[in-house]
Amino acid sequence: MAGLFDNIHLGLKRDDAIAILTKQVVDLESASDFYMACSHLINFPCDETEEALILFLSRSSADNAVRLAQRKAIEVLARLKSNRAQLIIAGFLESSDSYTVENAAWALGELNCSDRLIHESMISLLSDPSQNQRVLIQSLAKLSVSSAIPSIECLLASEKTPIRGAALAALSRLSGEQPNLDDLSDYLYEANQMDRQSAVQDIIDADAFQILPDLLTAPISPAFRMRALRSLVKQSDNLERKQFGLEAIQKVLLDDPRDIVVVHRYDMSPSTSLLVESLFHPDFSRCYLAMQSLLSRDVEELYPLIEDCWNSRAYNDYGAHYFLMRLFGLMEGWSVEALNLIKPILRQAIADKRPQFKKSAPAAFLSYARLFPNDCHDLIEQWLGVEGEQSWDYRYVALMVIQSDPKRFEIQQFYEPIKQLSCTDPDWAVRYKTESILGTV
Repeated sequence: MAGLFDNIHLGLKRDDAIAILTKQVVDLESASDFYMACSHLINFPCDETEEALILFLSRSSADNAVRLAQRKAIEVLARLKSNRAQLIIAGFLESSDSYTVENAAWALGELNCSDRLIHESMISLLSDPSQNQRVLIQSLAKLSVSSAIPSIECLLASEKTPIRGAALAALSRLSGEQPNLDDLSDYLYEANQMDRQSAVQDIIDADAFQILPDLLTAPISPAFRMRALRSLVKQSDNLERKQFGLEAIQKVLLDDPRDIVVVHRYDMSPSTSLLVESLFHPDFSRCYLAMQSLLSRDVEELYPLIEDCWNSRAYNDYGAHYFLMRLFGLMEGWSVEALNLIKPILRQAIADKRPQFKKSAPAAFLSYARLFPNDCHDLIEQWLGVEGEQSWDYRYVALMVIQSDPKRFEIQQFYEPIKQLSCTDPDWAVRYKTESILGTV
């Protein structure tokens, strides 16, 4: 539940946020003030913050503003690892609000609750279909509650794919066996995107490394594929896994839509304008399907449609934005006029700091390196820097660009920063990548 938007109220001090939580509902300036204050307190980990949130949880009120904020307070206390909050959080397992119960179950898992009576309360909730059975299963598995196995086994027959998937992963974790985990592979190609995304977490929870090849072709966001890949590879000291991880990371970053197995089909060949419009679809299977078709279209027909699309709304839609960054580098035959439009768009995307556009920057750099290879040296030097705010994938992509054209980007030119990364980079994948490059020098 951690996010990039924790600290969006920069002017709000800790004591001011705590003071808000002591107010009566009628004295609030906005009904969302309680929720905002609870959310903001994640930025101030200390005893006073924990005490204020625990006190707020002890507040009895049927008011919606309190109820919603208490859900958030439970989450924040768990993220703060406040073990003294366990008992009061456990009390919310009896809440009439299923979302509050869900947050309480998740929080108890995060806090490594070892109280058997609380475990029994969580197990008893598994038989209630009105509760979030998936979260309850995940928390019980995380807490290694083996006594939950019979109740979890019953949920293997659930009509809901995410519940069956969570049950499979939990039983694998609790019993040490991995029966029927191939079902998780099937779930990656469910019609419902949420079910596909749930399967990714189940694969992580089950440590089902053998399913990674299927996951790499699943029609879901590359962010989900990358998270599972890095989690499963990082957990192992196996050198073969690490080597596979390097190849797989590169595959996900390149994200060629022709490698994706989509779950949708067109009844008839759609127009190019409809394909461009499909890049805005919330289901990534439909986006990848559109990308597959766009790669065979006439680039001269495509360019004006993309120009209009970009200027009207794609610049501010993080899904379509990402796919256009990939499309620019995958299409062949852009005209000079088109390249003059594409170049500043890619440069802007590479420098974009908006959190929701985070996955576009590496995609833009890869396309930029393909279309404008003579203008990449400054970006490579910038992205290889260990210092600064760059995410690991920025450095990884810079290394990929160097490797993509050894004649143009001589490794010796960047030997010193690569060598430094091999010794000091905080990310295992970047270190492994630098070692593979230095091994060729």
